[in-house]
Amino acid sequence: MPEDLAIFIDWENIYISTVTEYKSKPNVSAILEKSREYGRIVSATAYADWTEGDFRQAPPTLYSNGISPRYISARYFPGGKASKRRTNSIDVMLAVECSDFLHKHPQVDTYVLVTGDGDFIPLVSLLRSQGKTVVVIGVSEATSYHLIESADHFISYASLLEEDRAARTPDKEPKKKAADPYQELVRAVETLKNGGRPRVLGQVKQQMIVQLGSFDERNVGFKKFKDFVVEAERRNLVNTVDQDLELQVYLPDEKIPDLQGSDLASEDPKEDTTTKQPVPTSRNDGKNNRGDQNGRQAEKPEFDLLEDLTSYELKTVCNTVAGLKQPASFVEIFSSIRELDERGELELSRDEIGEVINAMLEADYLDKVRQKPYEAAKADMNLYALNADKPEVKTALNA
Repeated sequence: MPEDLAIFIDWENIYISTVTEYKSKPNVSAILEKSREYGRIVSATAYADWTEGDFRQAPPTLYSNGISPRYISARYFPGGKASKRRTNSIDVMLAVECSDFLHKHPQVDTYVLVTGDGDFIPLVSLLRSQGKTVVVIGVSEATSYHLIESADHFISYASLLEEDRAARTPDKEPKKKAADPYQELVRAVETLKNGGRPRVLGQVKQQMIVQLGSFDERNVGFKKFKDFVVEAERRNLVNTVDQDLELQVYLPDEKIPDLQGSDLASEDPKEDTTTKQPVPTSRNDGKNNRGDQNGRQAEKPEFDLLEDLTSYELKTVCNTVAGLKQPASFVEIFSSIRELDERGELELSRDEIGEVINAMLEADYLDKVRQKPYEAAKADMNLYALNADKPEVKTALNA
């Protein structure tokens, strides 16, 4: 018997994305048909201000397809409708009603979110933490790659159109030869390079989805997209470099940027010998920003794990690092903690995450190991392993 499934549609997001990219309105039938591959649809709701523009024409079509239009009034800044419109209320209402549905209907195992908005990452995390499968359907070019990575499955809207077109003309066109995923990876990196766009892993995977309509590294034998890219590097198709706290992907014939002073994972922290005036820390605003009696700015206090983090924050950070393959790179540790912030489990700025990791090194919460990150790597680098035998670490993990 198929699993029960619920669909939540951010209509304004998907409508604007399809009109912008494909000059057409969303194909509701194609969305529903694809969703049925994951279960039996027991609820489907679309959210928008149905009094606005082209949205007015959508409710009859939605009703005829079994989708309930949920009206969310648009709000405007003072000055009338010519001013910038607030859209957060739609996102908030969708997330609240989806959370409410989660608790009222525990038998529903799969949730389909039709959107490309990265603000729904906390909702995806909530659903998955309750053992639910999350499928995101969105326009690849307009979907947050962090949202793509956070979901169990991502379906490109372009692939829905392709499947719908193929179903209408099954015998008129020969089947296309299956694309080589490694060549598509190279093509994706070339496209991002030529467009001057970032080439971090998430962006590269997103570009592959744009090219292929859909891509899942598990279909080619890898658990993670990073493992797929590493295999491509082993085949001398691409090069990967830890840069700007992200894993960047380059072509073999490209000159790798000089990472001296910028690769935090491959060098020891250096003492700042410049004469810049110290900047006060943001986590101790009430205590340390006043300066002395002569008006001189007080020096920036050192970050203390036990004083500047709550027991929950310290436990969450330690558990996250412990969950990584040991030893891990600085980039992997930083990214794993930053994901906690994106999911709403911690509230740490980019600078504060760096302070936390440096404090963990200073306090011996992390042991430094010098070795190759993987067998095909060209050089050793600094990796870090959680010192699980340290009493303070044990206490944090068991708090």
